[in-house]
Amino acid sequence: MADENLRKTLVDAAFKKSSSEEEQKVKEEDKATEGDIITFQKDGQQVEAVVTSSKLQNSVVCDMTIMDDFHERNLDFEKTVVAHKNYSIKERRDR
Repeated sequence: MADENLRKTLVDAAFKKSSSEEEQKVKEEDKATEGDIITFQKDGQQVEAVVTSSKLQNSVVCDMTIMDDFHERNLDFEKTVVAHKNYSIKERRDR
């Protein structure tokens, strides 16, 4: 009886986690594509970047050097990877 209750609890927890993960997925039309300008937080700073690759399943690669003050911000790299759920699209590239 205890094993059955434990099994039911584990199945319920797995189902809730799966449902939660599905809710967090970003809709296809809300994902940035190459050439789009996005904004996001990096090292406590609001950053703007242009998407250079959108071929990854859960994220995009972007170039932050489009910001006029990029060198003053002391960011370690020119490019970074950002998960779809962690950015907002500022401007869409003309299609």
